[in-house]
Amino acid sequence: MRNLTKDEFRTYCLLFAANADFNITKQEIIAIGAKIDPEDFVRVYNWFEADSDADRVETIMANKVHYIKNEDDKQNLIKELKEVFFADGVFDSVEKSIFFMLKKVL
Repeated sequence: MRNLTKDEFRTYCLLFAANADFNITKQEIIAIGAKIDPEDFVRVYNWFEADSDADRVETIMANKVHYIKNEDDKQNLIKELKEVFFADGVFDSVEKSIFFMLKKVL
């Protein structure tokens, strides 16, 4: 589990969404990159890739307490997650399941 800054946490969550179908597309990377500093993106992407699925969920759950302080924080992040999920034009059943899980976790 990693202790993340707020921007790293956002990036990590967005990567989790992009990877929901086990395939991060070019469109998803562009959608994330539009919101995140390139250096932060590369650093967090490398961490994300090195972590197991269980580590990823644990990292999100452990860090949310620092950055999701109220319903507005949660809804803002959910809005960003939706943009990533829809970036490649596909929102399949696996992605929907991960989206609903993230909504509950956050």
